[in-house]
This record gives sequence, C-alpha cells and structure tokens, in this order.
Amino acid sequence: MFYVSKVSPFFFLVGIVSLVLSLFMKLVDTHGFIFFTLLVFGFVGSVLIGAMYQIVPNSQNRKLSWHRVSYGVLGGVLLSLILLYFGHLKTGSIILSLSYCLFLLHIVLNIKNWMPVTVKFLGVSALYLALSSVFLALHLNYGFVSLQLAIHTLTLGAMLNAVYGVEIAWIPMLLMETLNVRKARMLFYLKQASTLAMLFSFFLMDYRLISIVALAELAVFLYFGHLMFFLIKHRRMPSPIPNVVKAFLLALIFLPVGFIFGMLSAGMPQALHKLYILHIDLVLYGFTAFTIFGGITHLLPRIVWNWKLAHLKGKAPPINELVNEKGFIPFLERAVLLFVLFVAVDSLPSPLSSLSPLLYIVIVGDFIRITFLHLIRKIREVNNS
Repeated sequence: MFYVSKVSPFFFLVGIVSLVLSLFMKLVDTHGFIFFTLLVFGFVGSVLIGAMYQIVPNSQNRKLSWHRVSYGVLGGVLLSLILLYFGHLKTGSIILSLSYCLFLLHIVLNIKNWMPVTVKFLGVSALYLALSSVFLALHLNYGFVSLQLAIHTLTLGAMLNAVYGVEIAWIPMLLMETLNVRKARMLFYLKQASTLAMLFSFFLMDYRLISIVALAELAVFLYFGHLMFFLIKHRRMPSPIPNVVKAFLLALIFLPVGFIFGMLSAGMPQALHKLYILHIDLVLYGFTAFTIFGGITHLLPRIVWNWKLAHLKGKAPPINELVNEKGFIPFLERAVLLFVLFVAVDSLPSPLSSLSPLLYIVIVGDFIRITFLHLIRKIREVNNS
C-alpha cells in the first residue's frame, strides 16, 4: 500500500462496538431511535469513513493531505455518538453533522482524479453520508424531514454506492480479471437515478410511491449482481475464489430479499411491523454486516502490517499470516447458520424475539476472535521474538 491510514482501525473498532451496542438496545428498546442511531450511523457510517480514509488516497496514488483532520473527524463522531446514546439528541446530531461534513470536505479535497468509476462511487457515497447527518440534525432540531429520510440517505445513498464502487474494483482485481468499463459507468448512472428517486419518495413519505420506486433500486442491484456473477462464472483463470470475495457474494444474497420485505412493508401497512423487522435484519445485519466482515478482514491486516511491521526486516511475517484464512470460511458457515436462526427468532412474538440478539452477539464475537484478536496475537509473537 502506498498510504496507510492509521485512523481507519479506530473507525472500524467504533463501528463494531456500535454494532454490539445496537444488539443490546434490541433487548431493551426494540427499534427505538438510539437503536437506529447506533446501527446506522454508529456501525455503518463509522466503517464507511474508516474504509474511505484508506481506499481513497490509494486510489489517487498519493498520501492523504492534512491527515490530522481525520483524527478530528474520529473525535467528533465518537463524541456525537456518546451524546446521542445518552439522550443529548440535538447537540449530538449537530456534532455528528459537522463531523460528517468535515469528512466530506477532507475527502473531496484529496481527490484529484475523478475518472475511475470507483472514485465516482466513493465521492458520491461521502456526499450522501454528509447529507444523511444533515437530515438527522434537521429532523431532531426542527422536525423538517423524517428519520426515514436520514436513515435511507445513508443506507441507499452512502452504503450502497460505497459497496458497488469498492466491489467493482476489488472483485476483478482479486480474481485477476477485468470488468467492462462501459457497463461499470452505466451502473453508476443508473444507481444515481434510482437513489435520487428513492430519496425523493422518502422526502414526501409517500409509502405507495416508495414501494413502486423501490423496484428501480432493486433492478439496479440485480444489474450489479449480474455483472459480478458473470465475471466470476466466465473468469479465465480457474483459481480458488478469495475469502473476501466469498464474503461479498454471500452478502449479496441477503439484499434482494431485504429489498422485497422493505417494499412490502411500504405497501402493506397492516403488516408493517413484522415486515420492516425482516427488512432491517436482512439489509443491515445481513447484507451490510457480512460485506463489512469481508472488507475489514481484507483491509485491517494490510493496514496494520504496513503501519507496525513493515520496518521489521526479517522479522515481519507475511500479510497473509495476519489473516486467519483457515478460520474465515468456518466462521462464515457458522455465521450463516446463526444469522438464519437470528432472523427466525426475531420474527417470533415478544418476548421470544428478545432472544435473537444473543444469537447475533455470538457471530460478532466469533468475528472479533478471528480478526482483531488473531491480529493482536500475531503482533505480540513478532514483538516477543
């Protein structure tokens, strides 16, 4: 790696802690405001920022300018999440918005080459991330817009743009294949059109319109999935598929089903509660979390190796030893089984549904064991040798 973001691991850690806290909130305040804040802005938003601080400078083949700003963003995000968690909603939302807007400005000023499609996706993702925090502040301080608009600006806008942008770069690279640039550009423009239509529908809070326009968003995802699976099916080198790609492909299975439940919840008010629980579980705890599991497993060891170990001539282990490759696939297999049980139990009537977070906490604990704890153990072995 040309540039190593030393702040990214801390954003990843904030994200994982927020994910765990969101599960505890499900036990005491099922799907309340703090739950959504931790899951969407704490977990997804923090991981997106950490990933972009690592990926964007390397996409430009240059170091991050004014890198100390990234620590200011981290401090602002952490302070805002603490304030929001303890009920200081207005102040916390304003600090979060300022932090996300500072991040947007920082990232945009560091992008000199906008030609790659991945860079376009990430730039738009950073814009939607900032907009989502602005909408959250407007909702909490003035009631101008809905909470749903703020949440879906981050998920549909920031998260999906980042996922599409990163995966159309990483999957071909890891498979040593090439993706048709024209089709990638078409995906970008189709995604922007569908997302704007969706967010306009949430601005109006017209549930019938939301359920109709969601078909376009689903169609864009299916086009993206077609590009990825076609690339894999017709790859020229029949080498084993890397673990991170397997995690990405597994995650893709959950998204269309989550989309469908979201569309049904918008069009069927009588079944809203049960359907939107399934929507949240499949989109955020399923697609998003499993994608992030794969992304962190790929990024974190490379960041730490270049930061902490690259200078140790003759003592630094290969990067692949910092990744528990043998344990990752068994982890995915266990995680899928536990996730299916999690969704099934979460669909049961209360109080049985309150047992579902316990199943998912096992998934997160297993992930921490094979990534963060494995990495710490390897570093200690090097330092003690």
